[in-house]
Amino acid sequence: MSDSNRSYRSSQLISPFGPGSIIDIGDESLILMDIKHWPTNLDEIKLDRLTKEAGIWALKKPPILKTRWEKVHKNNALMTQRFPTWLFCPRCRRLKRWNKENPVNEQGVPVCENSACKGKTLVPMRFVAACNHGHLQDVPWGRWAHQNQKESCPIPKDQLYFYSNSKKGSGLDALEIHCKNCGATNSLGSIMKEGALNISCSDKQPWEYNEGYSRNCKEPLRVLQRGASNLYYPIIRSALDIPYEVSSQGNYIIDAIEGTEDYKDLLRALERGKNKRAESCAEDLADEFGFTVNEIMQAVESGGEPKREFKIPDDKELRVAEWDVLSNSNIVEKQNANFVTRTTKFKSSESFGFEEYIKKVVLVDKLREVRAFCGFERIKPDDNPVLMKSADGQRSWLPACEVFGEGIFIEFNQRAIEDWEYQASSFVKPRIDIAQKQYAYVTSSYLPEPTAKFIALHTFAHLLIRQLSFESGYSSGSLRERIYADEEQAGILIYTADGDSEGSLGGLVQQGEPNRLFPAIIAALETANWCSNDPVCSELESQGVMGLNKAACHSCTLVSETSCENNNLLLDRKLLIGNESGLGLFSQIMKNLNEVFS
Repeated sequence: MSDSNRSYRSSQLISPFGPGSIIDIGDESLILMDIKHWPTNLDEIKLDRLTKEAGIWALKKPPILKTRWEKVHKNNALMTQRFPTWLFCPRCRRLKRWNKENPVNEQGVPVCENSACKGKTLVPMRFVAACNHGHLQDVPWGRWAHQNQKESCPIPKDQLYFYSNSKKGSGLDALEIHCKNCGATNSLGSIMKEGALNISCSDKQPWEYNEGYSRNCKEPLRVLQRGASNLYYPIIRSALDIPYEVSSQGNYIIDAIEGTEDYKDLLRALERGKNKRAESCAEDLADEFGFTVNEIMQAVESGGEPKREFKIPDDKELRVAEWDVLSNSNIVEKQNANFVTRTTKFKSSESFGFEEYIKKVVLVDKLREVRAFCGFERIKPDDNPVLMKSADGQRSWLPACEVFGEGIFIEFNQRAIEDWEYQASSFVKPRIDIAQKQYAYVTSSYLPEPTAKFIALHTFAHLLIRQLSFESGYSSGSLRERIYADEEQAGILIYTADGDSEGSLGGLVQQGEPNRLFPAIIAALETANWCSNDPVCSELESQGVMGLNKAACHSCTLVSETSCENNNLLLDRKLLIGNESGLGLFSQIMKNLNEVFS
């Protein structure tokens, strides 16, 4: 573990750098430990809809220093492990596996022991080994250097050096590990090939240690660069704080006491088998509501909530309630302190023909979003997550953060989208088939199933985010998307995602007014017609991670990773703008506008 203090933004400790991720701070590379090692007295975030769906009892904020002068201690800081532990000196090139006896400078950063290097800071190796079940470990550089050596070396780890052979160019073949004790050498040319290490998985995370640890994981190890995008897939679930009506339990005692802290404490106590604590909570409730202790205990045991068991929440289930509120014709009556909305009215002269596709625009003057970190995956997302578990196995909670802001909700005409899918099926279906073929290799809930409606709405949201970042003054990284494309749903929510301040300045909501929104949509679609990577971008069969994008690249469609809830995947701008023969969702509107303004 690192003995020195390092600082990081708390909003980034949920996403993109949650537990299990490698964080680069200065010249150091650290990995954040899981929540078993987090402080216990953390501030809670309240959102019952999310905690119930996840089967947990609480959401907790990462610890923060409230002032710059506050002293760091175990209750306001998180533990990290230095990883990778193999470091090298950029001056003498010697490889050294870090331990607590290694010399450090005034900032606590490891330095070279060689006096000739004059305290040169050691640099972490770029490569790590991981398996598809989420385990992570160091590359055994001593073993790699001697892999082609027939005779064994008495000290295979003590005299290792990391050199770059300029005569071999700048690829991995030019990087070599040398053992000065026996003269063994091996290049890194084949280190990233499948099965290159030829060793079994350690079956644990870098911060885990058990004496006599059994290696039960049979997954093959793969060598990746420590900053590779497929080394860490955080599993984040978020929910909006909306006026949500919970269905009645059908028991008047439960209806009366539900929602109180004593009721929740009573359920926790019963779940853990702490009968005395449960009776104490029942007594408090009896005094407050006028029931007897026996009545409360019988009501809870017969009609109370079922035992909460942690599971990764289903995004579809979380968004059903949000869609019901956002699409409600009486949305102005469904508000609370953290959800303030108003519906705009627009004329056909203001919408430039988009009224055929856009049914309603809602301006959300204030909203609150809670994001919970559920776990992570490595290599590829295929339902092998490393889940978050509390320290004692009973205090079921998840790390979370909350953001306040504003947004624009656009509800689309579902019939219009269905008609487009049918009429343009000769153009749409082949493009969707390619995405579904690639999606077949993704077996987890990491991404929604690709449909024409989802990809079209998702791409539209990206184009609009890129355009609104110019119009509103917010950076594109400060805007986020929520896509509602399940059955009987068709809409997008673009909202601010700043976790450092409560509320925002109204710049985004202002862009939702009809006289600004529809020109912005036209500008976004017009920009999507041309990409600096065309014709390559528009003609590729597939691109992006796992080939899940069609006509979409950084030059035309992709946004900041923090803005997209689907890892910048399942995008295709051609579904919106069409090809030479039209057939895109908005092809006819754009053609008509070009004729009018040409």
